[in-house]
Amino acid sequence: MASLLTKKIDKLRSSGDDLPPAHNEADQDDPPDLNTRARVRRRPIYLAIGVALVVVAVIGMLTAVNAMRATTDVLVLTNEVQQGETIESKDLAAKSVNVDADLGALPASERGRVVGMSASTRLPAGTVLLPSAITDQVVPGEGLTMVGITVSYSHLPSEPIVPGDMVRVVDTPRDQDDPPVQGPINTKAQVYSTKEIPEAGETTLNLLVPEAEANWVAARGATKRVAIVLDNRVR
Repeated sequence: MASLLTKKIDKLRSSGDDLPPAHNEADQDDPPDLNTRARVRRRPIYLAIGVALVVVAVIGMLTAVNAMRATTDVLVLTNEVQQGETIESKDLAAKSVNVDADLGALPASERGRVVGMSASTRLPAGTVLLPSAITDQVVPGEGLTMVGITVSYSHLPSEPIVPGDMVRVVDTPRDQDDPPVQGPINTKAQVYSTKEIPEAGETTLNLLVPEAEANWVAARGATKRVAIVLDNRVR
């Protein structure tokens, strides 16, 4: 019987007919891996997170653009104002700036209050006006006296003297006198304002000096026997 079956199989093979594949349990499809199913389930979650991140990014960009477009009107100077000078209406103008860039500048609505106040420092044209740049304090302050003296160009530094500068007023000998043996008398002062007299080659300085030394500065200034020394400009 076995010999007959073997002969039949050989006959089928020799005829070229395909034999049915042998059954093999190992060839059955493997059951899907648990990790694969978990990854499939997690994909919708990742998609939702990605969409949420895109929405947040878009909202952030729109907020930033709107913030950049937000502006406010602030006060700027159209003319240079020296320290101590009164700010007039013609010296002011309104300028639109970014809300985040105004740095505490005075709003244009404060124009009426600013007019008539004094500059606390030299303010070039185009300066955005800050509260610290103006003052309503009375000048001279307590313990100080304002003295005006006129000095020839030859007794001034070649560097222009400007309001706010700290200077020394130095006593000088007469033109034909010998140099002093001892150190010259001097006093410290702050320049409040200046006025050029080009036709005479002179400059008038309004100085804030200690009250106790005002008489000496005024007397020496009247004789024009003084020189002005510019001190450190570091504020």
